[in-house]
Amino acid sequence: MFKKLFFLCVFLFVIESLFADNIRATIEINGITVNGGSIYVAVYSNENDYKAEKPFIKFIINPVNSKISHALELPNGEYVVSVFQDTNSNGDLDTNVFGIPSEPIGKTNYGLRGPPGGFNKLKTPINNSSTKLIINLGKVKALGVI
Repeated sequence: MFKKLFFLCVFLFVIESLFADNIRATIEINGITVNGGSIYVAVYSNENDYKAEKPFIKFIINPVNSKISHALELPNGEYVVSVFQDTNSNGDLDTNVFGIPSEPIGKTNYGLRGPPGGFNKLKTPINNSSTKLIINLGKVKALGVI
């Protein structure tokens, strides 16, 4: 009995230490079309992974409201959160012939005008006890040529 209790205590200590430095972040996504398709979320932790489209975390949300919140535990650092609503349920972000997304998207620090930029432009710090990231979904607006 003592061995089981000892191993349980060690196991719980290890699990707690793995998550001790994590910070609770809440991602709030606005502008969702209800019954318009699943929401795909990708969280990137560095520039190389962002360029290679290898997210640190990715998940899918089936929305029931036009605004949803999702809590995450993330290590202290800088992140880019990229979101799109898959309106045709094919599992991919569709684009037009010019590479402009034809489905609603959103990213941290992106106003949906022109190209979003790279990791360094879009990143946001996660470095305190609680962080809220607001992502507004919408269609990308071209920069218009006059």
